[in-house]
Amino acid sequence: MSKDIHEKPFDEATLVKLSIFRDYTREWLPVFIAAKQIYWNTLNIVDFFAGPGNDIKNTPGSPQIILSELTTHLPLIRSKNLKVNIYFNEFKKKKYDELVKFIEENKKEFPEFNFEITNLDFKVAYQNWYPKINKKDCANLLFFDQNGIKHIDESVFQQIIALKSTDFLFFVSSAHARRFSEHENIKQYLKLNKADIDSTPYYHIHKLVQEYYKGLIPKGKEYYLGRFSLRKDSGNIYGLIFGSGHVLGMEKFLKSCWKIDPERGEANYDIDKDAIMPGQIDMFTGEVKKPKKKEIFESNLEKYILDKTLTNDKQIYLHTVTNGFLASHASEVLKKMQKDKKIKIFKGTLNSSVCKKGIATISIEII
Repeated sequence: MSKDIHEKPFDEATLVKLSIFRDYTREWLPVFIAAKQIYWNTLNIVDFFAGPGNDIKNTPGSPQIILSELTTHLPLIRSKNLKVNIYFNEFKKKKYDELVKFIEENKKEFPEFNFEITNLDFKVAYQNWYPKINKKDCANLLFFDQNGIKHIDESVFQQIIALKSTDFLFFVSSAHARRFSEHENIKQYLKLNKADIDSTPYYHIHKLVQEYYKGLIPKGKEYYLGRFSLRKDSGNIYGLIFGSGHVLGMEKFLKSCWKIDPERGEANYDIDKDAIMPGQIDMFTGEVKKPKKKEIFESNLEKYILDKTLTNDKQIYLHTVTNGFLASHASEVLKKMQKDKKIKIFKGTLNSSVCKKGIATISIEII
């Protein structure tokens, strides 16, 4: 049985998880609220495992974070007459009662918002709310803060990625996936190959879980999945998996991840065991040492540009983001290639705007 994270102060991994959730909510809201042209009349924010609102030290949990971030945008929401639905579900009765109390004390600040708070099993809550979020004129932010792995099975995942204008974050126990991979209760939800699990280092198991979900995306469908691994004080590996049908969502998620892990952008621990101290100098090159992940990315990007696998700004940008890097990392490579006279001065666009319909791409010229 998983431990109850609300029985004591949030640990470091939980705080990191909530920090990413806060950062992403902060980035997500303006996209749909501050847009010059509104395509979405309704915003739905859904937290299926909401908890009581905070921990025993009143450190904000996801419900409190959501309300806090919405407060910033109240004037714009009101001026644009946007409808906001907030759906909170908490299965444990004691936490549910505390959550209801928390919302009752705070919802007077949001008289226009529709709150639905339920005390249901995940599947029941999900089935009840899915028709409400599966509408053309709404945008959805979904948070699945589960401790196990049984809730986001193949069927649920396929339904989620079919939703329009929807981003999600879900929290999974990668440790359970490894430890109980052959158990029938796990196999029915997460169909991982045991040989792959056995050959994957424990600290990389979350990558394998992400790859499993990637494999469920229909061929040809534009969809982006990101991840961030979390190691608890107990040593168990958990992780966030992020999903969006738009590359801008992926870009914003990655910014949150690199803010927490400036070396690799993917974990709250040394996931590749590089043992690099910040600012550490490489004794052979005299330069600041880089994690292997970054070295491989830089080497591959240069190679793909020179062999013309990547020929324009859009291709370079998408390659960068889908490999878990920021545009600034690609820019470093391009600047070095220009300095080394391998390419001409490049004035392409390295952000999500290059993916908009009708935007002309800019080719890269090799010397």
